[in-house]
Amino acid sequence: MYEKYKKLINCILLLIIFIIVTVLIKNYFKPFLSIIALLIFSTPIYNFMCKYKVFNKRLNAIVTIILINLLSFIFIIYSGNFIFEKIRYLFINVFNNFTLDDLDSRIEVSKYFKIEDVIEKAKLSLFYNFYSVVIQRGAIYTTDSILSYFVSNISVYFILVDKYAIVKSAEKLITTEKLMLISKKIQDIKKMISIEAILVLLTTIQTIFGFVILEIDSAIFLGILCGALDILPYVGTILIFLPLIIYKIYLKQYIIALGLVFLYILLQFNRQIMETKFMSTKLQIHPLLLLLSIYIGGKVFGIVGLLMAPIYVLAVREIILS
Repeated sequence: MYEKYKKLINCILLLIIFIIVTVLIKNYFKPFLSIIALLIFSTPIYNFMCKYKVFNKRLNAIVTIILINLLSFIFIIYSGNFIFEKIRYLFINVFNNFTLDDLDSRIEVSKYFKIEDVIEKAKLSLFYNFYSVVIQRGAIYTTDSILSYFVSNISVYFILVDKYAIVKSAEKLITTEKLMLISKKIQDIKKMISIEAILVLLTTIQTIFGFVILEIDSAIFLGILCGALDILPYVGTILIFLPLIIYKIYLKQYIIALGLVFLYILLQFNRQIMETKFMSTKLQIHPLLLLLSIYIGGKVFGIVGLLMAPIYVLAVREIILS
């Protein structure tokens, strides 16, 4: 009986620790996710360069980080240019001659709203909020992003170069048993990341096939973009699908719009099933428990919660089975 209560108390204490750590990471250490992302992409390249002794380990780390950053910038610039051109095309070819009468004739807005009053209020709201919302917050977010970017790159450099020194220092501070436990949890995290990578790849392939069948322009690029956005909780691929659906409805291509809706639902359904199935198989956790932990973690703490919640479940499993 005492052993059961001891395990329960340990689980509760661990939950408190996880919540505190998650809150601290979410609110006070924004480069956390950037560091993880950079490590995921840079570690294989760095290990490859070190294996074949291309340069010394410090120069290998610098070259790897520069390469990852260059590829990221190229992707962002290309994506931004593509999205800008699509928006520009919409304004020139679709909205240029669009009037309020066209809007009213399509959905009979005047029956329900005084459209002129709504537009005037929208203009005033945009004018008064432009400075505070766009300029001030934009400056703050830009400063934070630049700082996080430099901290992330510097942190990844030292982790790549001094990872063995970090492990040796950790061995001096904690017992071998606890270090083995941490090492096991790191392996579990690697499994989770590999599963997410597989899911993103599968989602990308499915999306590209769906877009090709529905004859969507730039199907391959949009599919890749959907795969990248699939990492984000709640929003993700809807950022691509929603504008496409609205655009197809405007063009009166209702069958394609309906096809996009069904494709989006199918992708979400498949992803949830595959995610719970893969993770429960590899991590030996019941799918329902894993699904609930991911949902609650993401709902409460966002992207950080999506990562931390399954780790907590794994830790609790170790406590119960020990």
